[in-house]
Amino acid sequence: MTSIESKRVQYRKYLERAGVIDALSKALIKLYEEQNKPEDAIRFVRKFMCESCPDDAQYDLMKNDLEEAKTSIARLEQELERLRGQIKKSPEEYQELTMAGYKSLTDDEENVSSLLRKYLTPELLEEYMLVTTSAPVEAYLYDCAVSGFEHHDSTVGIYAADVESYDVFGKLFDPIIKEYHGQEDNDSDVLQKDTDWGNVDEIENLDAERKYILSTRIRIARNIEGYPFFPKLTEKQFIEVEDRVRAATETMDGEHIGSYITLADLDAETQQEMVKRHILFQRGDEYLTTAGCYRFWPTGRGVYHNPAETFLIWVNEEDHMRIISMAQCGDLGDVYNRLVNGLQELEKSLTFARHPRYGNLSACPTNLGTTLRASVHIRLPLLGKDPDRLAAMAEELQLQIRGTGGEHTAIEDGVMDISNKRRLGFTEFELVKSLQDGIVALINAEEELEIAGQEG
Repeated sequence: MTSIESKRVQYRKYLERAGVIDALSKALIKLYEEQNKPEDAIRFVRKFMCESCPDDAQYDLMKNDLEEAKTSIARLEQELERLRGQIKKSPEEYQELTMAGYKSLTDDEENVSSLLRKYLTPELLEEYMLVTTSAPVEAYLYDCAVSGFEHHDSTVGIYAADVESYDVFGKLFDPIIKEYHGQEDNDSDVLQKDTDWGNVDEIENLDAERKYILSTRIRIARNIEGYPFFPKLTEKQFIEVEDRVRAATETMDGEHIGSYITLADLDAETQQEMVKRHILFQRGDEYLTTAGCYRFWPTGRGVYHNPAETFLIWVNEEDHMRIISMAQCGDLGDVYNRLVNGLQELEKSLTFARHPRYGNLSACPTNLGTTLRASVHIRLPLLGKDPDRLAAMAEELQLQIRGTGGEHTAIEDGVMDISNKRRLGFTEFELVKSLQDGIVALINAEEELEIAGQEG
């Protein structure tokens, strides 16, 4: 059987499973049996197949019923989380769950690249099995590793449940952090430098003519000192974190002045519209779901943004805060300056969790240190046609390239997302400056290809 024939067979099976062939057959039989054959046969078939379709009024009613059902489901999910929170697992139950998760992870012969699998040895498992962080959080190893135990294809497989997790389970977290961030040869007791925003005037507009760069974005993560991370946040603490961030934004001035919107006040349609504009987050990541990120949703979640939508704060999306500065152009300097000023204003009323070895803390160990990701959405069609050269340049310039729609998507029409590859071991200024230098180099390479094409 040829490839085309095989595809046809598979497609026919799909149509049969979906009931399409059966529905069409019935419509065609109805047309055959019709004594007065209609002039518009297609319209007849369409009308027959939609005899049970709702009219506009019925559709609106069904839509309202669906929204009410979603609201009820959300309320029941919250209640379920409250009930789960009242059930305290015994040490024996934690031991049983940890052993089962570890066995499932290590027995999987197909997914073997997880850093959790690599560094959680039987000896460490035995040592950490029943160890907990301090009360009242009392996070077990299982609380940190449950996502990796279930999703064996996870690159890392572990989240910190609170600040103490990084020390209490340090023999596991430390090698994972060092390998992920390329710090294996770093023997220093301090892996992250002190915060240094540098001279913001040295960061420039990378594309004043707006020929290549579509948008620029810098975001950092912060967690408020004194609270656990999402795996162990209580419903009350989700609300407290939101209240503290909302209060902190009330002193914003200048271009940072904006308004806070709690997620529970937004209907589904408005949420989706805001997500499309990249000013609101949504849940759905399966790794974070298992780790407990979306408990009590949408309680304690919200977004602060200025009218221009160039400065945003996402509350309890993953970390307590994601602080974002962005613009629909290539003015990296303007975006950087707005981020720095906004953060410094927040620091007047909020103290953020920081580790003497790892710098600014986040729930995910991949995001430690500066927690900074600076990126541009850029169109480089000629370089995009030479993926090997593009990849080589990105590696040399310490840049990360993602597809048009972000991670795990393809590059379409030469449009790609380019960001700093590193997070830990460098200052904030060094990372933004490295992105600037890298983007300049890529634009220069694109211009050289344009000239060569014109001359050729």
